[in-house]
Amino acid sequence: MGNFFNYIIAFASAIGGLLFGYEIGLIDQVLGMQNFAITFGIKHYNEAGLLVDTEQAKDIKGNVTFTFLLGCTVGAVIVSIMADILGRKRSILVGGFAFAVGGLLQALTGSIELFYFGRVVSGLGIGVLSMCVPLYISETAPTAVRGRMITVQQLMITIGILLAALVNLAIRNSQEQVNATEKQGSEPEWRIALGMQVVPGVILVFLMFFMPYSPRWLEDRNRHAEAVNALSKIRSADENSAAIQAEYKEIKEGVEFERSIGNATWSELLKPGIINRVLIGVTLQFFQQWTGINVILYYASDLFTAMGFPYETASKSLNIVNSFVNVVGTLPGMYLIERIGRRKLLIFGGLGMSLSHYLVCLFIGLSKTGNASLNLGALIFVYVFILCFSSTWGPVVWVYQSEIFPLRIRAKGTGIATFSNWSMNAVIAKVTPIIIDAISFKFYLIFGSTCLVMSLFCVSFVPETMGKSLEEMDELFGKVNVHEVESQKKN
Repeated sequence: MGNFFNYIIAFASAIGGLLFGYEIGLIDQVLGMQNFAITFGIKHYNEAGLLVDTEQAKDIKGNVTFTFLLGCTVGAVIVSIMADILGRKRSILVGGFAFAVGGLLQALTGSIELFYFGRVVSGLGIGVLSMCVPLYISETAPTAVRGRMITVQQLMITIGILLAALVNLAIRNSQEQVNATEKQGSEPEWRIALGMQVVPGVILVFLMFFMPYSPRWLEDRNRHAEAVNALSKIRSADENSAAIQAEYKEIKEGVEFERSIGNATWSELLKPGIINRVLIGVTLQFFQQWTGINVILYYASDLFTAMGFPYETASKSLNIVNSFVNVVGTLPGMYLIERIGRRKLLIFGGLGMSLSHYLVCLFIGLSKTGNASLNLGALIFVYVFILCFSSTWGPVVWVYQSEIFPLRIRAKGTGIATFSNWSMNAVIAKVTPIIIDAISFKFYLIFGSTCLVMSLFCVSFVPETMGKSLEEMDELFGKVNVHEVESQKKN
């Protein structure tokens, strides 16, 4: 029963991941909607009556993605402070509310400036949620299944992407008959698609009102009785049971030890035993973006079209298959993370993604010689790449980041690592169209090479954390000498 309620907590809070997934799957489709493109200056009719891109089309498309990611980056910084002050639960509430407000602004506006503002607000919410959801789950989950429960967030991200693809397909199909008679297409289709993202945001806020606070955060705030009570509810056991008292004792001793070291400051992130964790967390998040996953997710329709597939097929059926593969690929990762561990998944996942990128490039290159059917090989290995990512680097990086930092600086450490993720995400989203214009399909070679490098990094610098409690991470990564602290107190 205890694990069952833990999964309820994980799935409820991980709706924050679904919001991000819905956003990823949504925006590529919305950018391709005719009326949206005309309304915001991406397309216009030329003198011959043909619908063509405007001169600023690429800039506007890039800004639509960039403003969202800018908000995510700022949100990741804000939550590194807010998660300690308000707590994990309230921070998730703030993130869900911000995402819903941003989605509403995007759905109702006709101004590109206000649309950009709505993108930033939604991004702020996702930046908060992307850090705080895995942190909250890690602090409420039992050690034995902690990794699996944190991967629920990644599962929800992939479900959100698939849900967006299905919703947008239904909306577009329902509007096709209208679009055939209206020169500019139907306005409601993109407003409905954007407005739909408000629904899971509201659901997240509603459900989180009923979720418990993190026992570790409560203990750190000297709310001892509430910490025991929250722990007993989460584990579905009596407060006075031996299991609850033993776990609470471990949490309390961990908090007391960290207080003996002193108050958490940003400078502590540079201390021995902590700086190595920061560098690992930041580097893993940096590399996660350089897998190329968000290039494929953000520009899926354009990439499939560039392979030679018709745009209608690329934006509908191939995109849905892509999203479905993403969901299915997450499931083996959820199982294996507590079987073979985090480190092996990262190493072999990187190698699998590297090989996939190289083969996609090879098949596209060979298809240019006259055998267009080889594009099917490129498509297959894009899906193999998605499988490799969604079962390894997708969930594992978030799991690893959320469990390696001591409680007193956990929010700061995970905030810095999440900032690395979103800042790289923004950079890649901005420069990718430029790179693709310059070197065409050879951009896959860049990501194939970075995936190889990240596997080597994990072999050399990433220790295994499976089976370790959050309080035991100091033994793995290093900690302040307890005897030195005690002697300083006596003096």
